[in-house]
Amino acid sequence: MNIIEDKLTHPQVIELLLYHVRDMLDVSPPGTSFALDLDALRKPDITFWSLWDNERSRLRSP
Repeated sequence: MNIIEDKLTHPQVIELLLYHVRDMLDVSPPGTSFALDLDALRKPDITFWSLWDNERSRLRSP
């Protein structure tokens, strides 16, 4: 496994985050699900990490 500091530019990471937010909004009571959008997660005061489980899906940050 590879754990990397992520710049949130890889399509697989973006897709996963968007899926997660949509799913949480679908299954959570109204007003109880909170998440930062991609622009907020990319701010310099936030460090985002991703974990890749094999060489084929290994990400190199641009």
